[in-house]
Amino acid sequence: MKFYQITDLHYYPARELKADGKEWIYRSTYDQKCIAESEAILDATIEMLLSDNEISIILITGDNVCDGERVGHLSLAKKLRKLTDAGKKVYIITGTHDLHPEPKGYSKEKGEYVVDGCSREELEKIYGDFGYNEAIAKHPETFSYVSQLDDNTRLLALNDDGIGWEDGFHGYFDDQLNWIKSQIDDCRKAGQKMIAITHHPLLAPSPIYEFYCKNQMLGDNEKIAKLFADNGIQFVFTGHTHMQNINYFDTKKGNRVYDINTASLIGYPSPIRKMELTDKELIIKTLHPQNIKYDFCSKSYLAYSRDHFDFMLKDIVDSAANDIDRFVEVAECFSLHKEQSEKIKLPIHILGKLLDTLTFKKAGIVLGCKSKIAPRMYKVKLADFIITLVRNIYSGQELYAPGTAEYDSFMAIYQRLAPIAHKIFKGSEIDDVIKGVLYDDGYPDNDAVLEVKEFIN
Repeated sequence: MKFYQITDLHYYPARELKADGKEWIYRSTYDQKCIAESEAILDATIEMLLSDNEISIILITGDNVCDGERVGHLSLAKKLRKLTDAGKKVYIITGTHDLHPEPKGYSKEKGEYVVDGCSREELEKIYGDFGYNEAIAKHPETFSYVSQLDDNTRLLALNDDGIGWEDGFHGYFDDQLNWIKSQIDDCRKAGQKMIAITHHPLLAPSPIYEFYCKNQMLGDNEKIAKLFADNGIQFVFTGHTHMQNINYFDTKKGNRVYDINTASLIGYPSPIRKMELTDKELIIKTLHPQNIKYDFCSKSYLAYSRDHFDFMLKDIVDSAANDIDRFVEVAECFSLHKEQSEKIKLPIHILGKLLDTLTFKKAGIVLGCKSKIAPRMYKVKLADFIITLVRNIYSGQELYAPGTAEYDSFMAIYQRLAPIAHKIFKGSEIDDVIKGVLYDDGYPDNDAVLEVKEFIN
């Protein structure tokens, strides 16, 4: 069985909403994602999917529109019908952004203002033709469903945003969990295999994500991971984090579940997962939208989106050094909530000042570890290196293994600062976070071959 996954489309119909004015310029500039370009990116992606005559299954794993705009949902559904009209099967779930309580419009006259959103019931009607209406089983309260993908494979499509926007529990209520268990049992009795989609990550895509975004993981995630693995679900496809990652969890019985977490379609590097599932393996390839009809100022889209991403990071680093209150504001673009930022803004301000002025060589001299700094790292600014590390996390490219100049030089500096870090963050677990930012020794996060393991009952 072959299929695609895209996620976190965050589609904003700027033309239909006639987005304009200084507030719109600010929003589209100071956003991690390419909001103004989202329609062009989506249109190009749909054309790519249409051009593939071999694959007919597309999984879309939530945060379909920017912030719950009703016009956006209706417009997206219209675009997705191009796929179904061509014989493709689209299976969609929603995410927290799809039920945002205050969808935004922008104009010169009104500035930022609230536009119409959608209720869950309305979303069910808008997206019903993309999996739900033809499902073999449904959980109407959460818009979750089961679909038959082929003769041997079922899809468990799970909405985990029942509480709604951002704050609160993102997971499965007791009634939904009982329904999930019954659907898994039914699938096993039928002698079929099951894969799942849900919006929030089942497993942390990076140690740093689990460290400061624990509340944005799937609720009771370890319990759910054990449930899936010990009942034969080996592959779960997720979104939300905007990070490229492949992670796994092994149970005491020896069963394994993989979380294939995919980054946002409209944020660097705009991944499209192309996959093939056989009885022995899941083959994963990562593609990117091509032939996007938008003026990227003579740059390729990947270069343009990377520059957009780096601009945001540079703004955060600069704000940490020179305007800590602005840092608290802009850090939300990378899932660091204001309450969290307020708690750590003093040490962040101190760290920002250091990053803004020091090269690796100067830091080595100041901290007494210059001999451990690789010469080719001498002139690299710490601020620029931090930006590279964050970009690497989002693109699934944490490649600085122990023994490289980057890893050894950065860890030499960090080890001098570790006692302070342990006090600020109340524990030595920050050490593993720092190491994980530099290097991911698990599966490659973009192109990988994952083994289908024999199920242990």
